[in-house]
Amino acid sequence: MLDPTQFTSAMRKAATPVSIVTTSGEHGPHGATVSAVCSLTAAPPAVLICINKNSRILGMIEEHGVYCVNYIAQSHDQLALAFAGVPDLADQRNFGSDHWTIDPQTSLPVLSNAAAIFTCLHIQTVSFGTHRILIGKVERADSTEARPLTYWDGDFRSVADMG
Repeated sequence: MLDPTQFTSAMRKAATPVSIVTTSGEHGPHGATVSAVCSLTAAPPAVLICINKNSRILGMIEEHGVYCVNYIAQSHDQLALAFAGVPDLADQRNFGSDHWTIDPQTSLPVLSNAAAIFTCLHIQTVSFGTHRILIGKVERADSTEARPLTYWDGDFRSVADMG
């Protein structure tokens, strides 16, 4: 049996984009930093996100039925930490700040100047181990010229020019 520490150590070598997944509902808007997000299919457009089964946002997404994946820009590293639960940055988890707009159709918080955003209709939840895999049908996708923030080897990293 593979040791979970060995698995985690090896997975840290895979660079992933950092996102803040947001939803809204009866208890207002909520967000969480998530690094396990990827495209699923282009037809129909769909993404999957992996969230710890104990995360508060999981039940909120399932209840509200929609969520937004905000691939954050390199300049948003402090927001990533804030939505990851760093206590000293709790004041930055404020959807009323200039960083956020509220989509009038879905009530979802959308990060201004994100590298890309995907508004998703929650289709299915699959349970596996400590996490839940959420499949979302993409209803809206937008992108900017902003460079995405990545997570690699236990830290946030910037994307360098390719060329």
